[in-house]
Amino acid sequence: MDEALQLVIEMNEWTWKRFKDDLQDIAPEEIDWRPLPQANTINTIIKHLRVEAEWYVASLDHGEQSPYQDTASVQRLTDAIPLDFERNLKELEALYTLFIEALRKTTLNDLQQHTVLAQVFPGGAPHPASLLSFRQAVHLASHWGQIRTIRNLYRTTRGAPGRFFPHNPTFPA
Repeated sequence: MDEALQLVIEMNEWTWKRFKDDLQDIAPEEIDWRPLPQANTINTIIKHLRVEAEWYVASLDHGEQSPYQDTASVQRLTDAIPLDFERNLKELEALYTLFIEALRKTTLNDLQQHTVLAQVFPGGAPHPASLLSFRQAVHLASHWGQIRTIRNLYRTTRGAPGRFFPHNPTFPA
């Protein structure tokens, strides 16, 4: 393994472990609950992360030859994935594991020779593949925060303390 990638690999592993830990003991009612009609549910967030993880793995494995080159190809992938929390979480874990394995098998130099995410969305600019290795952890962490917020709101709207930091002195209730 390339020592230059060790930190980003550890960051991805750490983020994934804590993300998954925070989904333990999720009640079935929480999965599709939303605080507002237009808000995301945990189920839709997990599906989104699963779609993105497949895209990231393909990008790392194939670079610019990723099968997801435009909005239409990403939409076909998204449409092909059912809204099934358990299945998508299991698939997300498998894809995240493949992503980390792909990082372990490559070098920073190899990643810097490829570009990914080139023209998937209109106006998108090519990004170095090495950025993808960092972006995956940041992307997961941002949705992890959403899920923690949804889980806290679900509990507090039912009169229970929040699951995460139920007695936070810096944010009094």
